Amino acid sequence: MGLIWWILPGLAGVIGLMLTFAGLGRLMKLRLAAGGMRFLFGIGFLGAAGIGTFAGLNLQTYKRLTYERAVAQVSFDALAGEENAYRVKVNLAEGGTVTCFVSDGSEEDCILRGDEFSMGARVITFEPMANMLGYDSVYRLEYMEGRNTKRYNTATVTEATTNGRALSKNPGLDVYALAKEEGSRFGMSGTQFGSAVYAPMGDGLSYDVIMTQDALTLQPGNALTQQAINRRD
Repeated sequence: MGLIWWILPGLAGVIGLMLTFAGLGRLMKLRLAAGGMRFLFGIGFLGAAGIGTFAGLNLQTYKRLTYERAVAQVSFDALAGEENAYRVKVNLAEGGTVTCFVSDGSEEDCILRGDEFSMGARVITFEPMANMLGYDSVYRLEYMEGRNTKRYNTATVTEATTNGRALSKNPGLDVYALAKEEGSRFGMSGTQFGSAVYAPMGDGLSYDVIMTQDALTLQPGNALTQQAINRRD
């Protein structure tokens, strides 16, 4: 569909040029009526091509600035015999799953406890003009955790506990810190930051984690999750 916004203005521009030059040729031969008509139609087609081109550029701007891509799908199954404990499965968009291991190196289920989960990432964003040129925000998932929603009170500073695991480790060069210090020289905005999403955990609930040009967002991954969200609202 996006190609139409470039093909149609291109065709209109070619037709406009042909008619314009044909009209000029006839005008030079003093064939005023035929030449004038072709020239005016040619100018009209060229104008339409220009309008179509600017419209296409404008739509492309909206498309790039609102670009979203999948990060992961997170789903939960209640753990039998334990309240507010869930077996969590994380399918990463680029392939693979988040795997938990025990001390002997064997694989085990990833368990989160609480009534709410959170997932966070380091995010490097770019200026809107850089987005328009194809530079999309980049991210590195940092952690997932389980926690209780009512872990604080309004009277005092209270202690809260969470449980979870890291989703990545620094391979060496800290690109995030480098972008924070030097990013403005390369079109990166000053908003390199951590972004996190959180939502209720529940048996059968599933969420799609989405990366926008600015931050992580969540969308319901199935009808059961949408119903749970509607009940909360």
